[in-house]
Amino acid sequence: MKELYATIDLGSNSFHMLTAALEFNEIKILDSVSEKVMLADGLSKQTGISEQAKARGLECLERFAQRLESIPTENIRIVGTNTLRAASNSREYIKALEQTLNHIPIDIISGIEEARLIFLGVNHTWSSIRADSKQLVIDIGGGSTEFIIGRTFSMRKAESLRMGCVAFRRYFIDDQITEAFFDKAERAAEVQLANILTDFKPKLWTNVVGSAGTFKAIEQLAIRQGLTEEGISFEALMELKNRLLDFDSMDAIELDGLKELRKKTIVPGVAIAVAIFKLLKIEHMQLSRGGLREGILYDLIGRRHSEDVRERSITALSKRYGQHISRIKLNRTVVNTLLERSEFESTISEESKRFLLWAASCSQIGLAISHSQYQNHSAYLIANSELHGFTIKERKILAEIVKNHRRKIKLSSFEHMGFERQATPSLIPVIFILRLCFIITQNGKKNQCKQLALSFHPEQLIIRLTQSWINEHPLIYDSLFQEKKYWNANNVEFDIELLTDSS
Repeated sequence: MKELYATIDLGSNSFHMLTAALEFNEIKILDSVSEKVMLADGLSKQTGISEQAKARGLECLERFAQRLESIPTENIRIVGTNTLRAASNSREYIKALEQTLNHIPIDIISGIEEARLIFLGVNHTWSSIRADSKQLVIDIGGGSTEFIIGRTFSMRKAESLRMGCVAFRRYFIDDQITEAFFDKAERAAEVQLANILTDFKPKLWTNVVGSAGTFKAIEQLAIRQGLTEEGISFEALMELKNRLLDFDSMDAIELDGLKELRKKTIVPGVAIAVAIFKLLKIEHMQLSRGGLREGILYDLIGRRHSEDVRERSITALSKRYGQHISRIKLNRTVVNTLLERSEFESTISEESKRFLLWAASCSQIGLAISHSQYQNHSAYLIANSELHGFTIKERKILAEIVKNHRRKIKLSSFEHMGFERQATPSLIPVIFILRLCFIITQNGKKNQCKQLALSFHPEQLIIRLTQSWINEHPLIYDSLFQEKKYWNANNVEFDIELLTDSS
């Protein structure tokens, strides 16, 4: 049976959409479309994304939305990058974009997660990769540039620098082209690159791959100008720079192979590329046709059919901060048992169950810092660690769930981050089960929850237990009464009901 998928990359320069079909475990790309939105054009620290750029983005997504109507929502993933990460008004704008997309959520990813997805897309689509070679993959976007070193699908190092072909237009006042403006842009790129030179020096990689976008435009221009047959050489790049400097303004550029829509970004893109080639001592770069959007697609299909990379990230995080494997197994066992004992298990989404198990796996990593208020330390480590596969919002949600696994409950923190309780009915039972898990496992036994029964109604939690169980577990019973106070303070009723021993 054929499954349809779609991914959208909301970049600082262009919005890209990819549609694909999965049939007999084979992925077939059906359509790939791009629109030059230039979201970062006119971006201001004070006012954020400009009104003109916002309008272009909304109009683009109105067209994209029509193509998504036949695709199941769970098979669609939409990702925002640098401009939507950084803009002061991005939160309100994202809501408007989501409304245009019939409320399909938009995931804002970190620069390192963007790099991981680019690397994934390149490795899935570039046939020239040798298993024994170490690649340096580079992608110049509209607002940021990503650098990755890895071998096939194993990423070793990744960095994201805030320099891009749209953002660097600011160095070319009124889109004028002068050698002084070009040098200023090149030096600005070199300043950024100085931060990563040690980790990306030439001896750490054997070949360089440029991801689609700016590098693809540079290669096509160099080919049409007769400067190269394939890929980008340092000599071809420098000659291209000289030919661009022959023009007084970006609008005046007339070079065979340069698309009209690329005129505003090719010069700052070349300036960034020249700085990269010089400082990293790159002689020749090969080009991959795949990149971020392909990486999003393969990651999405992987989540649904094989491995969710987020599971590995949580395992690595727990090990890094010394959470013992026996404690992780105990917590997950108790959580799964409590889910089985819950009348409302079917109302908790599969994604919420994943968050519950992840929280159970890493809720106590904060003990590596201090026992006092360790739930806050755990939440801080989660929110500020680079967890592959997680969006920025997902990290924050997981951190808040973990922060609420003991002591006082603060459901209002979810609402402050745009995670409305009404829109996520499984939030309360997720925290409820996690807190019960913590209470039950304090003395390290996993079979103490098999006699419990849980149920959930809007703004009401119920736990049912027998008198004999209470007699055997008086400390847990006392803790449950303390739970009533915590939940009542959040306007959630928590009732303890007695069952007969025979029920």
